[in-house]
Amino acid sequence: MSDTPLQVLTRPFAIEPVTNIMLPDGIFDNAIYGLRIAAHVTNTSGSALTNVTVYLESVGDPGIVPVARTFFFASIPAGAAMLVMWDADFQHAAPGKRLVSFVAKADGYTPHRSIQQIFVSQTRFDSATNTYTCTVEEGTLELSKPQGHLPGKRWGSTGNDGKECRCPPGLGPIVPTGMTLVWTPNPAYAGTHGELPFSDPWWKVLAIIIAIIAALVAIIAAALGSGKASFSVGGSFEETDPSVDCCSLEGAGSGQPEFTVAGVASAIASGAIAVACSDIADPFWRGQEATPPAAGELTLAERVVAKWVLPEAPNAGLPYTADISWEYQRFTTGATYQHAVTETQVNIHVAGPVETDTPAVVQAYEPLWIRASFQRDNGNVFRGTELYAFVLFQAPQGLYFVESLTDDGLGFDPGANDGVYAGSLDLKRAYRTLLQYDQKVYGTWRVFVFAQDVNLTKPGTPPEIAAQHIGGMFVASAIEITFDDTLPCPLKAQANIVVV
Repeated sequence: MSDTPLQVLTRPFAIEPVTNIMLPDGIFDNAIYGLRIAAHVTNTSGSALTNVTVYLESVGDPGIVPVARTFFFASIPAGAAMLVMWDADFQHAAPGKRLVSFVAKADGYTPHRSIQQIFVSQTRFDSATNTYTCTVEEGTLELSKPQGHLPGKRWGSTGNDGKECRCPPGLGPIVPTGMTLVWTPNPAYAGTHGELPFSDPWWKVLAIIIAIIAALVAIIAAALGSGKASFSVGGSFEETDPSVDCCSLEGAGSGQPEFTVAGVASAIASGAIAVACSDIADPFWRGQEATPPAAGELTLAERVVAKWVLPEAPNAGLPYTADISWEYQRFTTGATYQHAVTETQVNIHVAGPVETDTPAVVQAYEPLWIRASFQRDNGNVFRGTELYAFVLFQAPQGLYFVESLTDDGLGFDPGANDGVYAGSLDLKRAYRTLLQYDQKVYGTWRVFVFAQDVNLTKPGTPPEIAAQHIGGMFVASAIEITFDDTLPCPLKAQANIVVV
């Protein structure tokens, strides 16, 4: 028999389980102990496979402890890519690239092993100096003097217009507007450019990791209450005007999925770093090119001091701009070099509208389902493994349920890789949860969809090319943030379903 034609073709990525969001570029950071290892497993054959099992065989770091689980699929269409996830404890994970082994088996074939790399970083916080340090094998990035727009008064409360416009109190997004970054390479290097982190992303991606982790730890803490601590960072930002307002999901109710709202908002806000510091080449790379050291000198450290202004609030999928000024300094064994830039950058992670299809009416305890298409800015649609997407079903009295959206031709999805992502909610299962919160299944359910792009860079891509591809940016979101709290909430659910 031949090997099962099922492979993990792209890099696995990190999902934070309380908020359900993907971490920037899929990087795993051990500041958050509990993460999910997510991967797309693709049927590479031209025919359907039956009785498929997939499990995580091993991780190349004893400090990463996954929970054993085997996924079963009765049938997988030709070319389909299924999303699978394993919970894992990263508390004692070591920074660096680690190999992960997946095994798949289908009827009529022998088991097939796929081995992929994951990226692991380590973020820590010094409360005495309000400084964050993110460590990878290639060096450390220190973030200090963070500045940002903090959540406004309307975050977590009802607005003057009488409309519900709230998120979990105190968990609002911080939109970064400036920071000081110091990169210390390990070891010091000769020549113009040193090694990129993981030989892949720009240094700024570590800064985004820090910003999101700083936000997520507060969300996780609130979600867990007095439960087990699951992180090792903290910190605060210096407030800059204006404050951030949020038009969140109407009628935020009880139940943990509400923390997805705060997580999505924080991830979108932190994306301002990626925009301000450019996807093409960040200030470190550009500063290095502008300051080649003299022969024989070694670069010991580099510093970027950046501040930017956002004329409009950053929102997912929109080409918002950032007016940035940054100064780069290179410290070598022989001299100090400087380079400064003032410019305007534009968000390139843009997308078109989201089209949805749902039933208008569903009988009680039948599944709720949604099909969604996410357009690119050129009118084409995202397909298959290009997105990590999910949906929030909000019950009539406010409780949320989160489900994955996939383009794998399974369940309510009409076909693999056709650009239609589908998800469903088992109302029989949801009913048990509703009873716990004294809520009912009957009435109008509201539906909100979200999507993050995925880094599909193939192994072996030159680092300076791979670094230009950043995954994990939200390209579609039902959550909007604004700097003007006098505006009414413009947010609308993408669909409604009446349960009778």
